[in-house]
Amino acid sequence: MSIKSLKIEDLYPQLKNKKSLLAVSGGVDSIVLTHLFSNSKFKFCIAHCNYNLRGKHSDNDAILVKNLANSLDVDLFLKKVDTIEYSKKNKCSIQMAARDIRYNWFNDLLIENDISCVITAHHLNDQLETFLINISRGSGINGLIGIPETNKLIRPLLNYTKEELLAYANENNLKWNEDKSNLKNDYLRNSIRNLVIPEWKKIIPDLEKYFQKTINHIGDASKALNIQIDDFKKNFFINIETGIKIDLKDINKLSPKEFFLHAIFKQYGFIHPLELEKLINSSPGKLISSDSHELLRDRECLILRKKIEQIKMSHEINLIPQKLKFPFNIEISLEPLHDIINSIEVDPSLLNSILEIKKPYVGAYFYPTGMSGRKKLSKYFKDEKFSSFEKENQWILTSNNMVVWVIGKRADRRFLSNINSNKRMYIRIDLS
Repeated sequence: MSIKSLKIEDLYPQLKNKKSLLAVSGGVDSIVLTHLFSNSKFKFCIAHCNYNLRGKHSDNDAILVKNLANSLDVDLFLKKVDTIEYSKKNKCSIQMAARDIRYNWFNDLLIENDISCVITAHHLNDQLETFLINISRGSGINGLIGIPETNKLIRPLLNYTKEELLAYANENNLKWNEDKSNLKNDYLRNSIRNLVIPEWKKIIPDLEKYFQKTINHIGDASKALNIQIDDFKKNFFINIETGIKIDLKDINKLSPKEFFLHAIFKQYGFIHPLELEKLINSSPGKLISSDSHELLRDRECLILRKKIEQIKMSHEINLIPQKLKFPFNIEISLEPLHDIINSIEVDPSLLNSILEIKKPYVGAYFYPTGMSGRKKLSKYFKDEKFSSFEKENQWILTSNNMVVWVIGKRADRRFLSNINSNKRMYIRIDLS
């Protein structure tokens, strides 16, 4: 479709009766975008960020955008920032600083002004530059599918070249400012734009159009891969009390294994497939962590879980009839309780008036019901094949530091009521 015949209403019908935010820099791309929206029936407003990187030229861009908004009678949001200071403070490049500043600001504007989405003027040449940058960084398939669109971030010009945008702007007598810093090769993107692509186009004049076909094919391949990943998770990610269990036999069937390990676990922060392979081949109990998740090598599986916040390791409760919601759902009653799995029947004369819920401690032992003699908790956990996560999540109920109950698992027979008990109490603790 020629850009001359591009109708925003047909392309994005979901924007009807909603207000959009156009990111307008003052360059030809965003000016063309604004013109296209001004010819539509959609409601929109304009946002312009002055990064203070080009002196009076940056101020001139702001003036141009302000005059444009006034001529169209649309709302304008202006922001002036010290990008260099932000870059130093956050230890990032100037380009990354500018990106963070504008998208954080855009997000705030959406929330504060009941705006449905942000519209940017990225075009096909931007796609090609990003593709080449990501190739130079060893990117995976997600880095090669182009600049993404979402429900909140829309890019109507992705299929059009810079040359087409310039032709449209000249034909419609549009006014824009040239950013002369784009002619400098200080940044990788500028070097690719000014040095690499022009030489390439001498060999392949229709480079952008061929690239568009390529990126569409990569996008289709990415969709097919995502379907496979979703199917794997649906079939082999098993929800358990401590997280998600994935059997090693199912992981070892993956081929190519390194590729799929990265594709499956990257969303949980595990981006190094060789580290995952090393975990799979390690002994049970080995654990690796990302910023958000932990992955445990258990006996015949991996267990994935979100990192949990540090919580108080001990809680005291009075041995009186009561109901509590914190730290867990707790009920102490003189009458039998229906929840047999999560409750025990004790003789209160054998217990302290204050009980303690805490994590298992080194050397702790108990006299488990249904077994003879006593057993260390560590031995009990091993015999019951507790994973590291299960041991970490387990709580015990104690009286005078003696184990009364491995909560939800097994009670200590010394404290249970019997035929000689004059009084009985029922304790329910639900850890879920």
